[in-house]
Amino acid sequence: MRLLINRLYVMLKRTMIQPLYIVMLATLITLSVVYVNIPSKEKSLYIPAVIYNMDDSELSKEFNEEISEMTSIYHFYFVYSEDEVINDVLSEKANVGFIIPKGFFDDCISLNTSNKVIEYTTNSSRLPTVAREIVFSQLFDEIAPLIYKSHYASSVKSYYKKTLDKNELAELRETFNLNADEVFSTYQQNSSVFKNVEENKSNYTELTEVTKTELPIRKIAALFIFVASLIGTSAYLTDKEKKIYMRASKKDRFMLRISHITASLLPISLTSFICLLLIKEMHPVTLLFRMLIYVAVVGLYSVIISLILNSNRIFYKVLPVLLILTLVFSGVFFDIGKYNSFIRNISLFFPPYYF
Repeated sequence: MRLLINRLYVMLKRTMIQPLYIVMLATLITLSVVYVNIPSKEKSLYIPAVIYNMDDSELSKEFNEEISEMTSIYHFYFVYSEDEVINDVLSEKANVGFIIPKGFFDDCISLNTSNKVIEYTTNSSRLPTVAREIVFSQLFDEIAPLIYKSHYASSVKSYYKKTLDKNELAELRETFNLNADEVFSTYQQNSSVFKNVEENKSNYTELTEVTKTELPIRKIAALFIFVASLIGTSAYLTDKEKKIYMRASKKDRFMLRISHITASLLPISLTSFICLLLIKEMHPVTLLFRMLIYVAVVGLYSVIISLILNSNRIFYKVLPVLLILTLVFSGVFFDIGKYNSFIRNISLFFPPYYF
């Protein structure tokens, strides 16, 4: 046991001074620090849309504020004439344009929808029905509760006839949402706020997301751990060929083989664990469990390789081929296995695939 501990200590020192090992450790730490300092960004299509709102009611002002601040694939901005709307759309400064006529909100509340929003698009406009849906949704949210109040509240309770405060209006909105089909069906079915509006069921929320620049740090860590285990295997085969372990028994030689691989795995595995914790790759307990399993698999793989290639000369001839195949099939930078089941089966023979 003393021999094994001594060799483990010696191998740790030998491993830590190797240039390749130092570069792997430094690369992992540098990538992790860089990744942590990359800001999250909103990845969006960010399509501009122009609005000319001629209505000057309070509801109209609320609509302007809400739609200009909302998060969607469209960015809405306002102009002050119909000519500006047309010019912006024709010049492709805006993808789509809307004109809201004067008195529009009051007309809607009275269910007089002959005065409609005008929409301008061109053949190059992207997702115009999505813009229509966003605008309609916001108009509906502003107008619908007051339609409910104006045309249906009198038959329910005289309570609703008085001016509503903020909390009562919120309660009214909730009541309306629960009964939207029954209450507002006439407005939805018989008319529309848009000229030539089309029903749109596009799920545009998937087009906007908060994300972060991807760096394959976990896969790189898996590759480095695998390379480190091969370095330990090579060190053992080198010492064996120098007849350093000639007087050791077969059992001791096998344990020494494991101690070399373990000494190479420990520093890189610990560094990888800390780096992956730093970038919050996954839950710490899950990460620890996966790291232990992966290190055990890599260690076993290296032991098997060292038993099959029981010569340092043969090992060094096979090593470049093994590393290239690992890069290609284990999905370190690009997972081609997800496109082909045969390649995916080949990938199972390379440990980084499992991490």
